[in-house]
Amino acid sequence: MTRPHRAADAVREIQRRHGIVGREAELGLALAVLESGRHLLLEGPVGVGKTTVALAVCDHLGRSTVRVDGDDRYSEAKLTGWFDPPLVLSAGFGEESFTAGPLVEAMRSGSVLFINELNRMPETVQNVLLPALDERRIGVPHLGEVRARDGFQVVATQNPVEYVATGHLSEALRDRFEHLGLVYQSSAEEGAIVAAEAPGSDPLLVAAAVHLARATREDARIRKGASVRAAVATVEIATLLGAVGGDGRGVALTAGAAAAIDRAAFRRAAAAALRTRIELRDETAAAFDAVLGELSDAAIDAAENEQRAPPTDPEADATDEEVEIDPEPDVAKQPRPVVLVTSARRTLASLGRDGKAPDGWDLAARMTSGGLAGLSEDDHDRAEQLAVTEVMRRASALVGPMRGRTRVRRSPQREAHRGELDVATTLENAAGKPAPERDDWIVAEREEERRQVVLIVDTSGSMAGEPMALASVAAAVLALKVRPGDLGVVAFASDAHEVVPLGEEVEPGEVVRRLLDRRCAGSTNMEAALEAGERQLARSRDPRCVAVMLGDGEFTAGGDPRPVASRYRSLHMLRTKGAVRTDRIWITPTRQAAADVARLGGGRLVRVEAFEELPRRMLDLADGVLR
Repeated sequence: MTRPHRAADAVREIQRRHGIVGREAELGLALAVLESGRHLLLEGPVGVGKTTVALAVCDHLGRSTVRVDGDDRYSEAKLTGWFDPPLVLSAGFGEESFTAGPLVEAMRSGSVLFINELNRMPETVQNVLLPALDERRIGVPHLGEVRARDGFQVVATQNPVEYVATGHLSEALRDRFEHLGLVYQSSAEEGAIVAAEAPGSDPLLVAAAVHLARATREDARIRKGASVRAAVATVEIATLLGAVGGDGRGVALTAGAAAAIDRAAFRRAAAAALRTRIELRDETAAAFDAVLGELSDAAIDAAENEQRAPPTDPEADATDEEVEIDPEPDVAKQPRPVVLVTSARRTLASLGRDGKAPDGWDLAARMTSGGLAGLSEDDHDRAEQLAVTEVMRRASALVGPMRGRTRVRRSPQREAHRGELDVATTLENAAGKPAPERDDWIVAEREEERRQVVLIVDTSGSMAGEPMALASVAAAVLALKVRPGDLGVVAFASDAHEVVPLGEEVEPGEVVRRLLDRRCAGSTNMEAALEAGERQLARSRDPRCVAVMLGDGEFTAGGDPRPVASRYRSLHMLRTKGAVRTDRIWITPTRQAAADVARLGGGRLVRVEAFEELPRRMLDLADGVLR
C-alpha cells in the first residue's frame, strides 16, 4: 500500500507517464481505493477522463485489465462465458467446451475487470456482478463455481442518468463500490489539454475553442454541452482550414502584427466538431446555426481580449469566477466589440432569499405561480434550466433502473448473428438426430417489456408553487421508468391540454420543462381531464396501456367524472391531501371522486398524506403497474 508521503510522488508519476493534466485529487483517491482492495465506480459526464484516470491508475499499480464496454443488449452469457455447441456434442458440458467471458477471465487471472458505462447494461446483467463483488465467487450453469484469485477487482464508469440509454444502478450494486465523481476541469486545465492534444496549435485558437466548448455547457438553449474533445477537434480542423494567421477576414498580416481568427473558418470547424457532440432544446438546423454563430463570436472575442490584456499573476486565477466589467467600456481601448456574459446566479440574484442566489428548487416552485414574470428571455431560459435540472436531480435520486423490465425470448434462429445461441435447448432438440434441423437451433434475445402510460396532472390554482414542483418530480420519476415515446401527459385545470402526446419521443427533462411552463390557475375539471386522457389512450399501441391521475380528486368545474372513468381499463389515482384554503369555497363530499374514479377505472387509489411524499408514492405505483 502506498504510504501517505509517497502518494504525491505516485500521482506525479501517473500524470507524467499518461499525459494527464491536473486531476491530482481524483488520481490520489482512485489510487487509494484500488490499493485498499476495494471496487471503484467513476461517475461524470462524457469527456471528463473517467476511462483515462481508471486505466492510468491500474497501469501504475501494474494491474492487468480485462475490458467490457456496456450496452443495453449485453447479456449474462457475454459477461460470464458460453459453451461451444460442437464441443458440447463431442465432449459434453465442461471446461473443454467452455469459453470464459470477461468476468470469469478476470476472476481466474486475478485481474481488474474494467467496465465502461456500467449503467448502460441491463439490470439482470448488473446483478451477475453482485456475488463476484461481495463473495468473490459466481456460479456458472453446467460448469460450477468460479472463485476469484487475489487481485481481482472491478473498476467501472458510468455517465449521469440524464444521458440517453443510461439508467441507475441498483442500490445493492452501488453499495459494493467506492465512488469517485469527476466534473469538467478549469478553463486553464482544459486549455493545457487541448494544447497537448493538438501540439503546435496557435494559442489564440486554443483559447477560443475552449471558451466555445465551455459556453455550450452553460447556455440555456443547449440540453447537453460539449466536452474538451470538441475543443480539440475544433482546433485541429480550424488549423487545417487556415483559421488563424490573418486579420480575421483571411488577409495576411504584416510582420509584427497580432494574429486574429478568421471567424467564418472557425465557425465551419466548430460546426463539424459540435454537431455530433451537443444537443439543442430546439433541434433544427436554423437553431443550431444561430446558437453556434453567437457562441463562436463570443468565444473569439473572449480569446482576443485575453490576448490583448496585460499579463496577470497565474497563481491568482482560479476560481473561474466571472468579473463584473464596466458596461460602457472606453471604445478607444476596445477595438473590437466585447460580448459580456453575465453569471446566471448574479443576474437572478434578486429572486434569492436572505441575500442568497436562488436555487433550482426555488425557481421550480416560482415557475408555476408566475414568479419569474418580468425576467428577460435569456434570464428566464437560464432560470428554467436550473429548475429542470434540480427537478431531474431529485427524480433521479429516487428511480431505480431507468429502463423497463426485460425478458428473454427464445425462438428458432431465422437470421444469422441474431441473438445468442441457447446451447442447452439446442442440444436437447438435436439429441438422437444425425444432424440438427433448422428449427432445432434456438437463440435467446433480450427484449424490453415496454409499457405505455398516460399521466393526467392537476394544474389548477391549488397546485401553484411547491406542490407543482413536487408533482413535476413525480412526473419525472414516471418518465425515467419508461422509454421516450411511451409517456403521454395531460395537464388540466378549468379545461384540459395535451402537454406530451403519446408517441412523441420526449426526454424526461423536456417533460418537466413543459409541466413547469404551465401557470397553475383555475378550477378543477376532472371530466375534461379524463376525456383528454381517453383520447390519448385511443392512440396507444399497447393493449396494457395504463393511466395515472395526479390530484386531490375534487372536481370544481365540469360534469361528474365518474361516467368517463368507468370507460377506462386501467386508471390509477394518486390522491393528494390538499391544504385548506380560506379564500376558496368549501368542497362538498359529493365532489370528492378520487376513490370512485380509481374503482370504476379498474385501478388503485394511492393516498398521499403530504406533498413531499408524492414522488416516492409515484415510484411505488410505477414499480407496481409497469411490471
